[in-house]
Amino acid sequence: MQLNEIIDKESVEQVSNTTNISIDNLNFLANEEFAKLTRVKALGFLLILEREYKDIDLSALRERIKLYFEEHKPVDEQVVMVSKDHIDQSGFSFFKWFIVASLLGGAWYLYSVGKLNGVLQNVETQKDFFDDSKALESNSSLEDAKKVSVERTREEIVIATPIAPAEKKITLTSEEPKNAIKSASSTNKAVVSTISESEKSTESVVQEVVKSAENVVKKTVEEVVNETNKVEDETPSIPISTITINPTRGQLWFGFINIDTKKRREFMKSSTTPFEIKDGRWLLVTGHGFVDIVSDLKTVEVADSKKHYFYIDSKEIREITRREFRNMNGRRGW
Repeated sequence: MQLNEIIDKESVEQVSNTTNISIDNLNFLANEEFAKLTRVKALGFLLILEREYKDIDLSALRERIKLYFEEHKPVDEQVVMVSKDHIDQSGFSFFKWFIVASLLGGAWYLYSVGKLNGVLQNVETQKDFFDDSKALESNSSLEDAKKVSVERTREEIVIATPIAPAEKKITLTSEEPKNAIKSASSTNKAVVSTISESEKSTESVVQEVVKSAENVVKKTVEEVVNETNKVEDETPSIPISTITINPTRGQLWFGFINIDTKKRREFMKSSTTPFEIKDGRWLLVTGHGFVDIVSDLKTVEVADSKKHYFYIDSKEIREITRREFRNMNGRRGW
C-alpha cells in the first residue's frame, strides 16, 4: 500500500495524529515536493510511517527522495582536498637560536664591563628621585599651609585686641580713664555677645532651612508616588488579539490546543508566524525553548533546549508546568 492510498483511506488528519507528522510535511511527501524538506527529515518521516503502518511500501518513494537530493546537492557540500607539505616545527629554528644567543651575549658583555650593576643602580636612583620629588612637593605644601594659618592667627589677634602705642603710657590717676576702660571692656563684651548671638541665629536659620527642605522633598516624593499610582490605576489593560511565534534557532515544532473545544493544531516552522486568539483559551506546547512569543501586551523570551508549556487568552500569556498543562487538557498530554 502506497502513501497516497493510506491518506485517501484514512484522511491526512488521521495519519498526522497517528504519526505525529504535521499535515504540511505529509502533503509534501505525498505530492513529492522534496524541495520544501531536507533529506534527513524526509527519510525520517518514511521510517515513522513504516513503523506505524506495517503494510505500507515506501521503497520507490525512498529511491526518488535519494535521487532528488543527489541531483540537488548544495555546492558547499562538495569536498575539496588540499594537500600541503608537512613542516616539522618541533625544534628551535636557526633564527630563534640566533636571538637567544644574541641576548645571552649582550648580558655577558654588560656583566664583563661592569655596566650591568650600573643599569640596576640607575633604575633604583630614578625610583628614589621620584619618591623624593613627591616628598618635597608634600612638604612644601605643608609649610605653605602653616604659614597661612600663622598669618591668619596674627591678623585675628591684632583685630580682637588693639595694642596702644609704645610711647604713650596710661596711668590711672582720674575717673575718666577708668570709665574709658570700662566702656571699652563693655564694648568688647557686647561685640562678643553679638557674635555669639549671630552664630546661634545662623545655626537656627540653617536648621530651619534643612527642615523645610526635608518637608518639601517628602511632600514631592509622596505626590510623585500618588500620581504614579493613579496613572497605573487609570492605565487600561490591552487585550491580546494576536500572538506571534518567532523561532530564534532553526525550525521549531509547536502545537495549539483549544481548551474549550479540545481541537489541536501543530506546526513545524522556522519563520515568524502570527496567530489570532479570538477571545479563546489556548494551550501552547513547544518542542524546545528557543522561541519568542510576541503579543500586544508583552513578549515572552525563552532560550533553552527544554519543552515549554504556556497558557494564553485575551488577558495574559504565562508559562505553566507540565502538571498544570495536563490538568487543563483533561489529564492528557499532547
